[in-house]
Amino acid sequence: MSNFEYNKIGQYGNEVKDYIIANNGVLKAIDGKEYTIETDKKSFFGRKDGFKDRVESNKFVLLQTELSADKGKTNQFEIKSDGYPPGTKNPDGKIRDSKYETLGWKQIEKKTFSSKSITISTEQQEKISLKIFKYVLGNKTQAWQSFDDMFNSPNSEVKKIFPDLPLLSDWYAHFTLQFKEIKDKTKLPNNKFDVYEYDGEGSFMDYISDLVTKEMSLYSKKDSWNPADIWLINKSAAKVHIKRFNEIAKKLKDGEYIEEPGKPFGFQSIQDLNFVLKEAFRANEIVGISLKKSDGKNLNYELFNLALNTQDDSKNLPNVAYDKIQLSCAYNKSTGTFTSKTSYVFVNDNKKSSYKLAYKSNTGKNLGNITYEFLPTSNASAFLGKVPKDRLKDFLKDNIQKFFPVGQNNQPLLNKSIMMTRNSKDKKSFGNPFVTEMAQSVILPTEWNPSVRKFYEDKVKVIQREFGKSNITELGNYVDNLEDSYSKDGLSIKNSSMIQMVEFTYQLALLKQGTKLQTFLTKCFYFAQKRGEIYNFGPFGKLS
Repeated sequence: MSNFEYNKIGQYGNEVKDYIIANNGVLKAIDGKEYTIETDKKSFFGRKDGFKDRVESNKFVLLQTELSADKGKTNQFEIKSDGYPPGTKNPDGKIRDSKYETLGWKQIEKKTFSSKSITISTEQQEKISLKIFKYVLGNKTQAWQSFDDMFNSPNSEVKKIFPDLPLLSDWYAHFTLQFKEIKDKTKLPNNKFDVYEYDGEGSFMDYISDLVTKEMSLYSKKDSWNPADIWLINKSAAKVHIKRFNEIAKKLKDGEYIEEPGKPFGFQSIQDLNFVLKEAFRANEIVGISLKKSDGKNLNYELFNLALNTQDDSKNLPNVAYDKIQLSCAYNKSTGTFTSKTSYVFVNDNKKSSYKLAYKSNTGKNLGNITYEFLPTSNASAFLGKVPKDRLKDFLKDNIQKFFPVGQNNQPLLNKSIMMTRNSKDKKSFGNPFVTEMAQSVILPTEWNPSVRKFYEDKVKVIQREFGKSNITELGNYVDNLEDSYSKDGLSIKNSSMIQMVEFTYQLALLKQGTKLQTFLTKCFYFAQKRGEIYNFGPFGKLS
């Protein structure tokens, strides 16, 4: 049986209402039985401001709040005295299970209904927030008192972006909160900005993205440097800063920057670029904002990477402490599939809040690469974000490959010719166990042979030596099961994510052996947040 969640009230509310009317109040519950509910004008379904009224008025945010906060069962469907199915009452007429004295939203059987799933894209989310910023901070030509007014106004630009928004109660609550609190939370000034941009030809987003990824070749993706989703611009002032950005790019191209040993390419140029952008941000002339979904109740705004002195910045970025690894190599022999899709490294920050770095499958129908993101555990509230893969790759290259040179400690070299992979460009191998790089499906072995088996057996031994068996299950059978999986389908979506998760665990084991694990996890912790001038992240505000 399958039950509804409260945030699905908008998606399914109209269908449930119509079903109740068409079937004279009959509803199937998650216990598999059918109940007949009251539908008259005194009932929760039929009364003024009741279920039917709220649904027909598109007041799904209010209805969700009423349903989820209902402790006295006043906002639940009353069951008719003769509406109980056989076997639910005792001989004395009392209900056998008191929880079915009424039917709540989460007690309705969801599988009875088939409303099409409604989703709002990231682009639509960001464009709506941008419209709210423009109205709240700009020259107001309307006098909207609420987000309801803004959404329901004639020729509403928000409604054009996503007309089904009222059906997504959690998102509607999110934008309602933004409308009410953006100005007070951000402290951004009125009538300072004359351009509110998402992206598009000629936009600042396109300009700055091309500058750092193409012209200066500092990052593979703009978000690896600055995750701002929207930009608030003072056009005349921004022209001066853009001229300075172009001069920095020219100096880099002309070789006027001296590359420092141990520093990434373009280190000084990106520091100079960040300095100019910080000045522009502080003057409210170029403000980039990263948008995250709120809980609909509290809006938070935090500034990142605006310290004038990077040494002061480093003092505010304490190390995190490694806690434990959680890895399951569980295997379904009948299908040749490794069942686990997510593994974790748990850490604690200096405030004793705990987080987990999830490394997990990102595979659909085709082979893909695992992703890395920091999530909260029970005593930490904030989702931190994804770790940029280009930053992760650089760290592994700089630390593991240097720490474990080929052949160290008499480790045998593998014959790379027997490690053919999916990389059609150069047929390179996933290679030597002590010369490793970020796990990617394109460099996994395409065929199984004794040398491949030995290759993975060696990795398992390193993991077991460094992390033991606590919270790691079925690793001892991993190689046998991997061979079995290859014998059925070769390299496939059934095994590629698990290979990558084990490989990353192996890399963590090497870092632990080399006393680099804390450094690595600390960097991942701040990389996920895009926090730290010392890591060359650009300034932005985070609205969540």
